[in-house]
Amino acid sequence: MRRAIALSTVSVIIVLIAACKPSAGSACTENAKTCDTPTSRMACVNNKYVPETCKGEGGCKETPSGTTCDSAKGDVGDTCASANNFACSTDGKSKLRCEDGHFAFVQRCSKDGCTVGDTATAHCNDPYGKVGDDCKYNKNASERANGACNEDFKSELRCKDGKMSLTNKCRGEAGCVPLTTGPWCDRSMAEPGDNCDANTPEFSVGCLASKEKILTCVGGKLTREVRCGGEGKCYVRQYGQDGFSHYQAVCDQSLAEVGEDCIKDGGLACQTDLTARLVCSNGKFAVDKPCNMKVAHKKDEPDRSGCMVHAPDGSPFGCEDEKPKK
Repeated sequence: MRRAIALSTVSVIIVLIAACKPSAGSACTENAKTCDTPTSRMACVNNKYVPETCKGEGGCKETPSGTTCDSAKGDVGDTCASANNFACSTDGKSKLRCEDGHFAFVQRCSKDGCTVGDTATAHCNDPYGKVGDDCKYNKNASERANGACNEDFKSELRCKDGKMSLTNKCRGEAGCVPLTTGPWCDRSMAEPGDNCDANTPEFSVGCLASKEKILTCVGGKLTREVRCGGEGKCYVRQYGQDGFSHYQAVCDQSLAEVGEDCIKDGGLACQTDLTARLVCSNGKFAVDKPCNMKVAHKKDEPDRSGCMVHAPDGSPFGCEDEKPKK
């Protein structure tokens, strides 16, 4: 009889403990006092219990004042309690974000992978993506922030219709550079048909691989080829702005021929044989003024060609126009 009473008492205790165990959605004022498992607990969010995954090194621990949860690591689909908080995947190869109560994939991490700092914030070293990766477009962020470098780091992706899609080739020497603000694509080198942006100088032109010509933007594509007849040919100018590097294709058109395509209306050039100074007008080079050839009259005086890309006084495209002496 006494054994039956003892067993009955144990059963009642078990039932009472089970009845007191927090359940998802029930009201609360603080986190659960006990862990559900070594890697999970119930967290109190907005006065409601929500399940939380604790796969970080600290796991879920019970203390005199309650439970602690190391949520710095998890896997896609795991439950989470802090919206928009980031975590590393348990294999350290990707970065996750807490969305709608579950961890969602954000980006892949190369080199040292995803790491967790002293502040328990996940950091993705050299983030990248693959075509077809799941993504969530953030309309409040910039277009670049909704993108990633492709796995080859020579092209970039953008989030479109919930999937990562290829957008631009990064043919320049720097390739695709992963930054905290999003990928930066070196598009200073290009091929005919590449995408372009006429409103952004850096992305409106690109040098051909031969560097003899530059491609300019027409209808969103780099299709118009312009010869770069100067000594510099087509080259890349690198400069810093807004805290990161830019790569601008530049065409040296200091030497040209009448009727050739030109880039900037009003720009000057010397005719290849130096007999005239040219001006860019309506996309074509035309004669601005003829330049006479000046022959030295003194032993130590050098001959000067008629059109000078750099005149002796420092001015560009000086034109020797004085009449030859008889």
